[in-house]
Amino acid sequence: MTTGAHKDSIPGAIRVAARALIIEEGRLLVMKYRDEKGTWCVTPGGGIRKSETLGEGLRREVREELGIDVQPDDIVYVRELLGRTAKVHFGGINDETHQLEIFFHCRRSGELKPGTTPDSHCIGFDWVPLKELPAHNFFPAALGKRLSEDVSAGFVPHRNYLGDA
Repeated sequence: MTTGAHKDSIPGAIRVAARALIIEEGRLLVMKYRDEKGTWCVTPGGGIRKSETLGEGLRREVREELGIDVQPDDIVYVRELLGRTAKVHFGGINDETHQLEIFFHCRRSGELKPGTTPDSHCIGFDWVPLKELPAHNFFPAALGKRLSEDVSAGFVPHRNYLGDA
């Protein structure tokens, strides 16, 4: 395995991740990260383990990261992350990375707190206004540019497959 890759990655395999879009009062809950290349933010969630459903893995990941429970609703986006075409390799992404990410609109219950199993490079969480996502180095950038409009439209399915974004 290439150094710096996600610890649960299997060489040669596509990693599947589930991500939570938790939106309250026009703000998105994001996880903040920092490494030697800079700072960035992403939605909570992560890699799905063998024999977990997407929903089970998403609930586990969010509990580990934020100590809250989530109820996954609709799948609203699907994204592929190819390291070989990524503009920046933050947080262990490298040329060998191939990750399929499924974004669920989620409702949360419980008070946010640092989770028991934070990811490496994680420096906390924040609520970011949807229109400000690009200014916060949000990934995927393609989602940060369109999420505010999509929420206003009620997540009407329309080109929600983001491809290699």
